[in-house]
Amino acid sequence: MKYKILLTARDPAAALHLIEIAKCSRNFDDLHIDIVTQQPASRYFDEAGFLTTVVDLPPAKEMPSVEGENLLQKSRDLIDSLKPDAVLSGLSTPFDGGLDEAITAVFKGPKFVMQDFWGEANQFFGARAQLYFALDDEAVRLSENRHGLNAVSVGSPRHSAYQSMDINAIREKERRRIGASKETTVVGFYGQALHWVKGYRNTLNAWVDAMIAQKGEYKALYRPHPREDKGDIRWTVQRFADAGMPCVICQGQDVEHSLLTCDVVCSAFSNCTYDVAYLNYFSEVPLITPVSLFFDPEIIDYFHKMVKLDEFPYLKSGLVLAINDVRDLSSVLALAGSKRVKEKYWSAAKHLPSPIKAPEIVLNHIHSSLVATNAR
Repeated sequence: MKYKILLTARDPAAALHLIEIAKCSRNFDDLHIDIVTQQPASRYFDEAGFLTTVVDLPPAKEMPSVEGENLLQKSRDLIDSLKPDAVLSGLSTPFDGGLDEAITAVFKGPKFVMQDFWGEANQFFGARAQLYFALDDEAVRLSENRHGLNAVSVGSPRHSAYQSMDINAIREKERRRIGASKETTVVGFYGQALHWVKGYRNTLNAWVDAMIAQKGEYKALYRPHPREDKGDIRWTVQRFADAGMPCVICQGQDVEHSLLTCDVVCSAFSNCTYDVAYLNYFSEVPLITPVSLFFDPEIIDYFHKMVKLDEFPYLKSGLVLAINDVRDLSSVLALAGSKRVKEKYWSAAKHLPSPIKAPEIVLNHIHSSLVATNAR
């Protein structure tokens, strides 16, 4: 018997996890996967060589709404057409409802969600999956405590892809491409779509000022977030120009290539610092120091309000260097690219849960559920 799984994704982070799971499904002779996506996730599947059905509908901001009813009806039509035995959806932002949430709401069989963030669940349409695949034990604990979810730790599927990367070759090539020598300290700023939060631009301004104050051979790099619009990007680039600070702009390449260019990676609270930790995990030598710019009161307030955590689990685990006082920013950047500090965060990364079998673990859970359901 061949089991049919409907895989859905809307968010870029979800797409990166689910792509690795879709690749792994090719090793299961009795599994068939149909992939349905919304933008921006559709682009990531296209780039990975997967054919998907694209749902060209906007997310719903509230219920009841025309947008919400359209998504629910489209989900019913997809289920009627594809007749899946199970659904596996990504995790979308908790502030609205999209394809993932609509599919979870209307499907009556075994349904699963791949979390890309600790303890988070989007129940916009009032429904939850029967099982949530979590990144680690802390994510399982938070899922149960915050939402009463049934969750299991599987590791990080997207980072399983790092095992086949030639990390050193990519790093050498990318640094050569931007003209960075072995003596150059490349410091990256990884953008987020938070320009409407005044504290975000204050954070960026402080980072630019701290970079200008650095002594020695430093080079700045900026990678916009996929959800930063053209106006946000222009503002950021102009801020560098006004400061007289040359900056390499990284767009159109996967995030790992840009990360491997850097000695230090900075963000307010982007998951790119978690990506850095896994690059360190797979590297034979210390690579990069991930830095969280967590000092502006408005950014901290926004984080606590929206994320509802005291701090990121990876900060608690010592995987990322947190700057909690803006007055420390310049001095921390002066040391963060040093061999000693890099080695500290490289060593910490070795305690991460292995992601190598994460896609297979996810599919084994789904497969076991389908076999059990079919046996009844």
